[in-house]
Amino acid sequence: MSDALDSQFRDTDRRVRNIDLQVSGLDSRLDDLEGEHERLKSRFGYTEDLDHELRSLRDDISGLETTTEEVDGRVDELDDRVKTAERTVKRLTQHVRLLEGQIMAVGNVPPADLDTFTKDQRALAATMESGWDAADALLTSTLRTHHQNRVQRFHDAQGRHQATREEAVALVGTLLSTPYNTQPHAKAATKLRSVIAREATEHQGLARQASEARTSTAALAADRAATADKQPAIAAGQRAEQRLTLALRSNLADAVSNRLLLPAWFATVLGPAPPARDTERWLECATRVLLYRLTYHVDDQVLALGPCPDPEDEHQHQWWEELTTELRPW
Repeated sequence: MSDALDSQFRDTDRRVRNIDLQVSGLDSRLDDLEGEHERLKSRFGYTEDLDHELRSLRDDISGLETTTEEVDGRVDELDDRVKTAERTVKRLTQHVRLLEGQIMAVGNVPPADLDTFTKDQRALAATMESGWDAADALLTSTLRTHHQNRVQRFHDAQGRHQATREEAVALVGTLLSTPYNTQPHAKAATKLRSVIAREATEHQGLARQASEARTSTAALAADRAATADKQPAIAAGQRAEQRLTLALRSNLADAVSNRLLLPAWFATVLGPAPPARDTERWLECATRVLLYRLTYHVDDQVLALGPCPDPEDEHQHQWWEELTTELRPW
């Protein structure tokens, strides 16, 4: 009986110790949970700060986007205002020119005659055109250089091919003059195989270039013959252009210095008088306009250059486009 009681007592004691251990473990887990809870609270608070900062950044970015859109809108608005101002300035300039012309007409200012040309001037213009036609029959500088480079490349290839063949002949001589199974003989044989392969490649390249080189050589020969034949006409045309340019420039300078009333077609694109700035460039442009009107018999009293010429007339069309561009700043 006593032994049974002792056994129950020991069993109960073990259970009590186990319960104590479990309680101790629970206390430890509670402590851990409390610590984790505090850490989570700390992290949660930091996350809230981050969220607040992110929201602030998003608001700033949204504000910047709105500001950028406003700036873009203002830039577009300024562009529109600038374009409107430019159109207004052009209209005012036209009105001022019209008023200046009317004032000069009322004041009995004599008109400048810029549309009457002498027989000699028209003859010089014809000579100038003949010179242009003669020059157009020659190769352009770009095309001439192209043909020259093509011929030069062929000659260079011929020189390299000839040098390769001479090298091959020299190596054959070495083979014949050295004993078989010696190092010089083997070295020459190896190199000869390489030289023979190179010679074959160069020979094929020469065959491809030969036709183009013949074409370019013929074109250059024809150009030299044409140059010798047409050079007098080209030189005469150049002299005629110089004389006409000086004469027309002098007539225009006299009209300006005498304060004559310039034609409507002239004032429309160049104004009633030369500008204070870039006067020399203005005078050169005006002289070229006069030369164009003389050359192509333009008598339009409104359009300085007349209507746009046919693109098939390459020289006149190109000159018309160049002058149209030059007149824009004035």
